[in-house]
Amino acid sequence: MNEVALPDETLDILFGEKIKILQKKKGYRFSIDAILLANFIVLKKNERLLDIGTGCGIIPIYMTKKGYSNEMVGIEIQKDLFQLALRNKRLNRCDNIQFIHGDIKTSVHNLKRQSQYHVIVSNPPYTKKDAGRISPIQSRSIARYEALLTIDELLNVSASLLNKKGRLYTIYPSRRLGEVIHLAKTKKMEPKRLRFIYPKKGDEANLFLAEFMKEGGGEVNIEKPLVMHEKNFTTEEINTYLLL
Repeated sequence: MNEVALPDETLDILFGEKIKILQKKKGYRFSIDAILLANFIVLKKNERLLDIGTGCGIIPIYMTKKGYSNEMVGIEIQKDLFQLALRNKRLNRCDNIQFIHGDIKTSVHNLKRQSQYHVIVSNPPYTKKDAGRISPIQSRSIARYEALLTIDELLNVSASLLNKKGRLYTIYPSRRLGEVIHLAKTKKMEPKRLRFIYPKKGDEANLFLAEFMKEGGGEVNIEKPLVMHEKNFTTEEINTYLLL
């Protein structure tokens, strides 16, 4: 189905020309972080996935184009981004995805009535509400700052919506690792896999990928480092993600 970009939008053809994504020229635009997260997810056959804060729908669309046919749901609080997600679903012919407009904190009971989830993914706001300079563009501000969804709230709703042994996948700044693990454990969400992300070899880690399991055991697997750039070029692993 053809979707035409409006004057305030771009139509980006990405990932070896396998995905077309409409985004706002000004406002929140997805970053490589979403793609790193999508490639960290383990999704088994027949498992249901929920993407909290789906934005333009990039994570479920990317995973569908990778070959997953699982039922996926994306929820987005910002109406303009939700509408973009719907258009991107049609543009990429992803009939296995359902997008919902709403606040996850007030949608938990309705979602639980449908069925609990095996997998939840979220590329959440990284910065506490009152820390740092707030973007004057509302969609960027909501995506970057914990004004509408804190990490504690994300963990809480995930613990409520996941099946026992269900898994939450997220990406977060490495400086907040201790805080995130502590909060997760208070919800009986146990860290099972961690992978630290480095801009270049020799740099300190700036982000981490994490898999939390509801009522999981105490063992944690620390995976090999993910290095983004080498000699000013993206590494071979990152290139495989960008070509899908």
